[in-house]
Amino acid sequence: MKRPLLFIIILLFLNSAFAQDGPTPAQTLRLARATYEQGRLHEIPTQLNDEVIAKMSKQEKVDAHKILCLTYIYLEEPAKADQSMLNILLTDPYFEINEVVDPAEFVALYRTFRTRPIYRVGAKLGINASQPNVIESVTAVELSDDSEYKYGLGLLFGGVVDVPINDKMTLHGELLYIQKKFEIDLKVNRGQDALGETLINQFEGIETQSWLSIPLSFEYKIMEKKFNPYIAGGVSIDYLLNDELVGERTREDASAIPESTFELKPQREKINISALVAAGAKFKIAGGFFVAEVRYLYGLTKVNSEETAYANQEATWEQGYADPVFKVSSLALTGSYIHNIFNPKKLKRKK
Repeated sequence: MKRPLLFIIILLFLNSAFAQDGPTPAQTLRLARATYEQGRLHEIPTQLNDEVIAKMSKQEKVDAHKILCLTYIYLEEPAKADQSMLNILLTDPYFEINEVVDPAEFVALYRTFRTRPIYRVGAKLGINASQPNVIESVTAVELSDDSEYKYGLGLLFGGVVDVPINDKMTLHGELLYIQKKFEIDLKVNRGQDALGETLINQFEGIETQSWLSIPLSFEYKIMEKKFNPYIAGGVSIDYLLNDELVGERTREDASAIPESTFELKPQREKINISALVAAGAKFKIAGGFFVAEVRYLYGLTKVNSEETAYANQEATWEQGYADPVFKVSSLALTGSYIHNIFNPKKLKRKK
C-alpha cells in the first residue's frame, strides 16, 4: 500500500514542477519584444494571444497591446492596429504617448482616438457666508442708525458634474443643498429714563434659509500647471426648501420678550437667481482631481416683496420685526473631488 501512495505523491510533485516550467507573463512579454526587434512580426500575434494577455498585470497588458499595435501598423492591418490602440486605452485611460521615443505612425494613430474624459462626477462640501442686500427698508418701529444685518455661516454639500469642452473650457454643473444664514441686529431708541439715560429696545435674530441649488458655469483653465488654476462664471438657480427666523427682543429697564421661532417660507419667493464668479485650482489625485474653490454669488432677484413685509403678524406684534425687501449674496469656500469617466473610441474623420 505504501508504494502506490508514494508513486502518486511523486507524480503530483512532477506535475506541479512541469506546470511551473511554463514562461511567466513577463518572460512572454520579453520574448515578444525581442521578436519584434528582430523583425519577425508574423510570430507576435501568436505569442501575445488573448489567453496570454489575460494573465498579465495592467502595465504588462498595456505593453503587450502596444507591441501588437506597432506590429499591425507595420503589417498594414489598420483594423487590428485600431483595436490594439483601443485595448491600450481601455486598459489604461491615462496612457500617454512619448513623441521623442514612440514611432511617428504610432503617435499619429493615437491622435485619431478620443483620449480625454467625456465627463467627471464627484461630491462637494463647503461653508457659505451670506448677507442680505436691503433694497427697501420696511420697519414696524423707527430704527436707530446702528441697526444692521451681519453675515452668518452655513453649510453646503452635494454632487458635481464636469463636461470638458476642450483643453481650456469646461461646462460645470452642480446639485447642492445650501444654507444661507445671516444675523439681524435692530435697535430702537425709545427715549430716556428719569436720569436722562437712553433706553434701547433691541431685536436680535438669526434667519436660516435652506435652498436646493443648481449652479451652472463655464470654467476656463488659465494655464497648464500642477494645480491647474481656473476662473469661472455663470448663474445659480435656487429653490427654497425652508426659511425660519429665531429672534429675541430685549428692553432696557423692562422685561425681555422671550425667544421665538417664526416660519418665513410663506413670505418668501420660491425661486432665487444669482450670478456667480469663481476661482479655483484642480490638483490631480488618483483617477481625478481635488478641487479647491472660492465662489461669490450675487443675488439678482428679490427674496421677498413689500406686500409680504407684515405678513407674519406674530413677528410684527410680538417682536416688532418687519421684513425688509432684500436680495441675498454669498461667499463660499469649498472642496470637492471629481473622478474622470472615459469612453475611448476612434474619432470620425471630418469630411
